[in-house]
Amino acid sequence: MKKAIIIIAAFAAIVVLGFIAYIFLASPKVPQAFIDGHNEFVALQKEAFQLSDLTSMPEMEALNTQMASEDYSGALKSVESALARKKDASAKLDSINSKLAELKSISGEITNSEIKTGAENFIEVANKENVVKINYNNLQIQMLEKLKTMIGILVKNPKAISAADEKTINDLSKEITDLKDQFGKAEGEVDKIQSRYKEVEKEFFGLAGLEISK
Repeated sequence: MKKAIIIIAAFAAIVVLGFIAYIFLASPKVPQAFIDGHNEFVALQKEAFQLSDLTSMPEMEALNTQMASEDYSGALKSVESALARKKDASAKLDSINSKLAELKSISGEITNSEIKTGAENFIEVANKENVVKINYNNLQIQMLEKLKTMIGILVKNPKAISAADEKTINDLSKEITDLKDQFGKAEGEVDKIQSRYKEVEKEFFGLAGLEISK
């Protein structure tokens, strides 16, 4: 009888341990809050891109036509609208910083050390990516502000520009050219860090057994 009790107790212990192991393996590898936070982060990225992509802005296409036809008042409105979009993009990029800080905090709740390290790596690279994007967006804001000043002079004096205003326009034009030279470098940095970001994000989500939000 005593032997039977020992066997039953041992069997029960094995069943309990097996159930605990099942619960551990079947439970989510990352907190739901982290998954939700990542989805919000991706949404912010998309919104920031839509607001900050100068090449797809209808205002910039209109600007070229307006400048060619000497519609300086219309051109000024287009630049002001583009600037408003870029500043909205700045706000979104700042929100991304805050969201990544939240993800960093939540990642501390991940119990699997390998997955936790993967999450921290992906967040670190995402932070670097956002810094590069903020820099690129700021360069474009600077360019648009200088362009706004130039067009503002033309709006006030479309036919007769003073020597002082002409010098101001020439100086601003040179500064814009210098900024455009910086765009090339900034674009290269964005491409490089985005490539790295995709790698670490894919690695983390593979470890966590999750699908990357698109």
